[in-house]
Amino acid sequence: MLLFSCFFILSGKKTAVYKTDSILKNIAFDYTNNFYKFQKEVNLLDALTNKKASLKDIKSQVKKTRLAYKKIEFIFDYYQTFYNTTYINGAPLPKISEYFEATEVIKPNGLQALDEAIFEENSLENKQHIKKLANKLKERVDFLLKSHLPIQLKSSQIIESIRSGMVRIFTLGITGYDTPGSVNGLEESLVSLQSMKTAFLHYKEGVNPNAIIKFHHIKRLFEKGENLLKLENNFNEFDRMLFLKEVVNPLYGNLLEFQNLNNILLEPYKKHAQNYKAKNIFDANFLDADFYSELVYLPLDNKNTIELGKLLFNDPQLSNSGKMSCLTCHDPNKAFTDGLPRSVSNKKGVFGARNSPTLLNAGYSTRYFLDMRAFTLETQVAHVLDNPLEFNTTFKAIIEKLNKNANYRKLFKDSYEGITKKNINQRSISNAIAAYVNSLKSFKSPFDRYVRNETTKYPENAKRGFNLFMGKGTCATCHFAPIFNGTTPPFYLESESEVLGITQGFDSINPKLDTDLGRYNNGLIGDKQPYFKNSFKTVSIRNADLTAPYMHNGLFSTLEDVLEFYNLGGGEGMGVKVENQTLSNVHLNLSKQEIDDIIAFIKTLSDTSDFTTNKN
Repeated sequence: MLLFSCFFILSGKKTAVYKTDSILKNIAFDYTNNFYKFQKEVNLLDALTNKKASLKDIKSQVKKTRLAYKKIEFIFDYYQTFYNTTYINGAPLPKISEYFEATEVIKPNGLQALDEAIFEENSLENKQHIKKLANKLKERVDFLLKSHLPIQLKSSQIIESIRSGMVRIFTLGITGYDTPGSVNGLEESLVSLQSMKTAFLHYKEGVNPNAIIKFHHIKRLFEKGENLLKLENNFNEFDRMLFLKEVVNPLYGNLLEFQNLNNILLEPYKKHAQNYKAKNIFDANFLDADFYSELVYLPLDNKNTIELGKLLFNDPQLSNSGKMSCLTCHDPNKAFTDGLPRSVSNKKGVFGARNSPTLLNAGYSTRYFLDMRAFTLETQVAHVLDNPLEFNTTFKAIIEKLNKNANYRKLFKDSYEGITKKNINQRSISNAIAAYVNSLKSFKSPFDRYVRNETTKYPENAKRGFNLFMGKGTCATCHFAPIFNGTTPPFYLESESEVLGITQGFDSINPKLDTDLGRYNNGLIGDKQPYFKNSFKTVSIRNADLTAPYMHNGLFSTLEDVLEFYNLGGGEGMGVKVENQTLSNVHLNLSKQEIDDIIAFIKTLSDTSDFTTNKN
């Protein structure tokens, strides 16, 4: 099945051959056997639901099926990401996939939907739903056996799939994202970790002598991770900070070093945002912001265009009135917000429809604006320019103004000459502003420095808060590390929005749902779906301590209020009728101390040192 392959390792005058064919055959053999075991468990689950077995027996079989899947997930999701997230183990929400079924709404399905459904009300309707989910899962797994197997593996891709698997465990496993009903994330993470360890240990037979010490070090790291997951079976008590610092990050970095020591090429199978050259999940370069701007006029990492974009960002002459600039709503001294419930407009006493979100780390997304109506940072610019309450102008008018300025003519020439006949045009203006916004990155916070081992100082209450954020508080099931926004790991290919049931005022006695329909009303045909009513983009909580007030309507003035809203289960948990609320309506039962600890953690994510006038 696999071709013989080798990597030549030069060491002085000697040449050694590192053969990988038998290693890959062994990994493929394990994977195939585990896939058939997964199919067997799926078939048993399907049979039980068809026989109308007891809920207890079905629940037990759902658990076995999910655990069998966890043995194959790190390889399967690497090679079949879109199929996996659409049909096998994606979020239990309605979705539209551009890869499958065109614009048809795909109802919640797969393993996460089963995990959620099995713990819902024991009604006839729910039993029928579980049966249908099991039937569909069987159909799709049977199809995969014909289309997915046999599998062709490359050594580089095995290492990379293991590293991505560690990201998945940290962001989706131990946070409870994968197990919305059972909250069995720790046991499933253990099975995933053990499966990845088994795959890695196959490299022992062909390891380069220079990498033997590294091999055994990685083996011990896997064992440490196993021990930590085995020792704690209480989801709320698991020490996620310890696991991150002593297992996840060390494994992520050491696997890269092992790959380099064995001259295994860095040749990813797929294009995605994760940068495999990073050594730490919280490295500033862990995600490649340029991935999200692949089709731009000119790459956004150009120093000249960034500087030009900064000038345009600060220049009020771009607006029709000559009084408003991007700076008006995005002040660096306020973490690129304006500190108002709703953004200011060009008319005195009139405010915009929504809050101004921070632009820091805004580039790590596939959709822009709170209603997600723009697909790139470049197209985002146009929405601001032609908005009657904002710049209220046209590109034609701006181009005329800029052409009258000798400095701008020179700067545009230096950056864009040779692309089109006219250097100052709609695309070049948008590109320059987008380049500046894309450069606004914030990864020097006390938290970042601590988890990168650049400092040993970190507050104990913030450690507790991090563990709560990633565990009991369920915050990390929407705000994914490392950006802590809604761009989904481990490959960060799609940005999510959520229905939280935001109210018109924080009235827990007589709450009323806010009338802003959000994503449902963003003008995009694909988003005109009932489940997107009142849905808004999940923004980053980095620098959240500096960006009050919060939510799209500026409802909450403090982080304490935000946490209390979540603690109550959002709008639905407060008694509001909310269609398709994606936030669980179950009360979190966080104590005042726990809320304070989470806020302490959030405060350690603040970093505006590169942008404020008073630098830290």
